[in-house]
Amino acid sequence: MFRKYMFLITVVLVAACGQPTAATPPAAGAGDLTPLVIVSELTVGANRMALGIVQDGSPVNDPAAKIHLKFYDRADTSAAVKTEADAAYFGQGLPAAVYVAYPTFDRAGEWDVVVETQLSGAAKPVSKRLRIEVLETTTTPNIGQAAIAVKTPTIADTPVEQLSSGANPNPALYQISLDAAFESGKPTVALFATPGYCRTAMCGPNVKVLGELQETFGQQMNFIHVEIYKFPFDASFTAQADAYNAAVKDNRAMTEEEQAAGFSEGMRAWNLATEPWLFLIDKNGVIQERFEGGITIEELTPKLAAL
Repeated sequence: MFRKYMFLITVVLVAACGQPTAATPPAAGAGDLTPLVIVSELTVGANRMALGIVQDGSPVNDPAAKIHLKFYDRADTSAAVKTEADAAYFGQGLPAAVYVAYPTFDRAGEWDVVVETQLSGAAKPVSKRLRIEVLETTTTPNIGQAAIAVKTPTIADTPVEQLSSGANPNPALYQISLDAAFESGKPTVALFATPGYCRTAMCGPNVKVLGELQETFGQQMNFIHVEIYKFPFDASFTAQADAYNAAVKDNRAMTEEEQAAGFSEGMRAWNLATEPWLFLIDKNGVIQERFEGGITIEELTPKLAAL
């Protein structure tokens, strides 16, 4: 699943070059439209399902695009629509637009989703059917579970250049360790990302968004960036890449030791296999929301206000 996810999100970002793109609609009706699911897992229950739209090999960034999803349980012989959802545009400041829906699945197994996409100026929507797999459970920390308390580096105990693989780390995002945050009596926003070595080009923009949200909500809650790799970051990135490539070469699953190679203590404790991930955790240390991939101020602000 990880390899498939990385391929899909690379396709979405191929023309973005890691930089935010202007929200300019593509030419309506020009070229074939291909929707891509760009999350690594969907599970029974509520989900945040992010999609990218590619037209002629380039990512679509159309704020006015209308995207409607219809979900079919392949085990249901009646072929009835089980649930429907609209996908909202959240591409502000991201290297490629993300369209987000929030479907709920009542059964694990194979599902179909029909994605109806109508771009700005198009006379009618384009319909594509995708196959998706819904998991019964997940190894990634999920909504309703207790957040995992782990000591993460702070500005008080770690040189600033070792806090993040990105340039000029924002000290406001390293004021408190995750384990201490869960004892602070405040909600916590935790972002797992690696700005310097991100495979999805979303980490840098996500860290920027986190810093801007901290300026608005920093008195009410904790904001923490957890770097994915151990310092020195280049050596850790190489160690993880080598471990992954060795498993692929031998056509086998990665061992636990290989899965942990190069990763920071926070990344290992949370058992994350993709990046970036953001978690909203209430004052009691329970995960209330989780977001995989690109995030925006527009999507998160109402969530933080509710939290």
